[in-house]
Amino acid sequence: MSATIIDGRKIANEVYEELGGRIAELNKKGVIPRVAIVEVGDDEMSKRYVSLKENAAIRLGMECVTYHLVASSTQERLLELIARLNADESVHGMLVQMPLPEHMDTKAVLDAIDPEKDIDGLHFTNAGKLLNGEPAIIACTPRAIIHMLDRIGVDIESRHTVVVGKSILVGRPIAMCFLNRSATVSVCHTKTQNLGEITRNADILIVAAGSAKLIKADMVKDGAVVIDVGQTNIDGKLYGDVDFDEVVEKASYITKVTGGVGPMTVAMLMTNLVDCAENAAARARHE
Repeated sequence: MSATIIDGRKIANEVYEELGGRIAELNKKGVIPRVAIVEVGDDEMSKRYVSLKENAAIRLGMECVTYHLVASSTQERLLELIARLNADESVHGMLVQMPLPEHMDTKAVLDAIDPEKDIDGLHFTNAGKLLNGEPAIIACTPRAIIHMLDRIGVDIESRHTVVVGKSILVGRPIAMCFLNRSATVSVCHTKTQNLGEITRNADILIVAAGSAKLIKADMVKDGAVVIDVGQTNIDGKLYGDVDFDEVVEKASYITKVTGGVGPMTVAMLMTNLVDCAENAAARARHE
């Protein structure tokens, strides 16, 4: 029996409807959530992602300002722009689109962002709070995965969750999210020996390794929930980290490479932005 495909677009639209009410309440208080997006260089995939984020913000009636720096810009110029946006009280959320040119220090750039405006959830302050189980701005893809599982009624507590991938964007924070929800978590990656032996024990399998069709049917437990985060472009076609055609016959729930985690990641970015705007409004009332 084939798995139920998790419709990320449908769930994202439900999130947008809920955000609309929260934004309307902010508007009554004279607050219009505003995001600043900083893009360095002319990477085509980056432009596509920036466009998706811009359109989502505008669709919800929020303000979005995008700053384009040429690829040869110095890191100092980028840090000066970030400092200016940090100081701008009209900006509630900010992100620097990845990847950055090779001559820039990604960690230094991310850590220069005000953690209270860090809607990507990648600042070390937010990462540290997540590690400690404290309220934090959570990276968008991990938050998207948790939200999707909650929406479809998958119980996380005590379930054995295997995460394949150890990036700061997905693998590490999603592992912390599951630990904070009392799951039993194993973290693997492309260099893990006998990977299939571990993934076969997963009740929930999260794959974010960036390796096309890495996960085959014989690596998946019958009835597992499989979330595919990977996107690899090969000759103009996108492939996930999961061999969908094989695994769909074994899983209970599964996401596709398009229409799954991607739309939900953007929806969670907008949720983080509204959270930041609400927090800023609350701080202003108490000052």
